[in-house]
Amino acid sequence: MAETTSSWMRGRWHGDDLAARSIRFALTVMAPILVGLTIGIDYWLIYAMVTCILAFAMDTGGPALQRLGAFSAAGAVIVLGTGLGTVLAGHTGLVVVGFAVVGAVYALVESLHPAAAAGARFLCLTLAVGAIYAPLEPKDVGVVAGFAAYAYLVSLGWDWLTGMARPSTALSLPELFARLRDTERTRWVFAGAVAIAVPLAFVTCLALGLHRPYWALIAIVIVLRADALSSRRLMAQMLLGTLLGIVLAVAYGLALPSHAGLLVGMALAALLRWPAERRSGALGTAALTAFIMLLLELVAGTLGRAQHDIAERLIDVMVGCGFALVALWLDRLGQYALRRYSP
Repeated sequence: MAETTSSWMRGRWHGDDLAARSIRFALTVMAPILVGLTIGIDYWLIYAMVTCILAFAMDTGGPALQRLGAFSAAGAVIVLGTGLGTVLAGHTGLVVVGFAVVGAVYALVESLHPAAAAGARFLCLTLAVGAIYAPLEPKDVGVVAGFAAYAYLVSLGWDWLTGMARPSTALSLPELFARLRDTERTRWVFAGAVAIAVPLAFVTCLALGLHRPYWALIAIVIVLRADALSSRRLMAQMLLGTLLGIVLAVAYGLALPSHAGLLVGMALAALLRWPAERRSGALGTAALTAFIMLLLELVAGTLGRAQHDIAERLIDVMVGCGFALVALWLDRLGQYALRRYSP
């Protein structure tokens, strides 16, 4: 009977219903903004936002205790990444080495499971945040823990509200290690290529004087796949979606510049994120970009004050996609050498 019920739930939910996913995402990511408007916006908001987004991405469903482990892991990634970045801050050489390591970690796990890939992406992002933008402070650990707990409650609360528990989509550790072993040799070549490209992108951002180089780094690990064709398709979608999202956010900010108007726009962008993604990767990127750009407008107070960061967003994404191409080229060379010279 239990097996029949489990099979029925899997068929009913298909892993996660689109409407449910959209509403849960909006409820999760809008909470830090509302709290910030109540108590005041500061650097803690960065920690709250990345925690909520990663916690949502790492929610694989399943029993409450299993979910608690996933949400705790999301918080641990944020603290580990920003903590490591904080320790390395001021030592450019060590920061470069740090990016090489986390880039390799991403390359090793990117195709194992979406939750593992998301954790590795945010490890790269938060390393940059801690090293060059918002060093980790003791109070930030509390912020991460608090919003990870909030995201966990949203996940459980939604299942309680609908009366159906989402089945687990997580893989066991033996399954993860088995997948890693199956492609071990070629995956290490890809890891080496990414370990070179990510630090190069960081150094280039510093040379160009870009204010938010972590945007370029997260762009690399979002679009990079071991499959070159998939990577190139994702690059095109990211560039088009970023440009479209910026245009929509600027137009919306000009039409409705008030705080209330911007909040409504952010909520709409969050709700449309997954339906848009279902239609096209470019549209999904556009919705997420619009959300981030509207957040910048909200924090800055006016569209004019946010214009520099908005324009830089596109530059950062272009830099990230450029170095993703570098990684693919290096991987191609490495794979050729592996086939030619391996016994």
